[in-house]
Amino acid sequence: MIALNLQEAQLFRLLADFFGRDQVIPHMSVMAVCGGALPERIIAVDAQISGWARRSKCLFTIVDPQDIPKMVVEFFSGFECAIDVHEEEHQRLLAPILKAVGLRYVTISPSEFSELLDPHSALDLFTLLKAKVEQDAAMGDSL
Repeated sequence: MIALNLQEAQLFRLLADFFGRDQVIPHMSVMAVCGGALPERIIAVDAQISGWARRSKCLFTIVDPQDIPKMVVEFFSGFECAIDVHEEEHQRLLAPILKAVGLRYVTISPSEFSELLDPHSALDLFTLLKAKVEQDAAMGDSL
């Protein structure tokens, strides 16, 4: 059994209800999400990134029916209160890796998550994911 804190368990439940329990994989290694190998252009930038990718995990990986990763979903505070060195490294390294292998990376802030859980809120998981993916696509087009 995989250990999840309360927020992670709640997010897992939301994702599993939306995508299907078999399509949500908790704590998959970054290397596994990338299909077992990082793109050469990522390794060329930092030779030690392969070791980091083997040690690091993604909170939730959404896979298709053929078990091919399609999206990673994680919590991220945005450094609202304090900068966590491990979180900074995770964000700095993971986002470009996932982009290089063509996977969506969705981060959910504590305030967004609270709104998702609020029964009086108009925000639902589909609306949040759609907005995040569209925002990511728009930013990718502007680069």
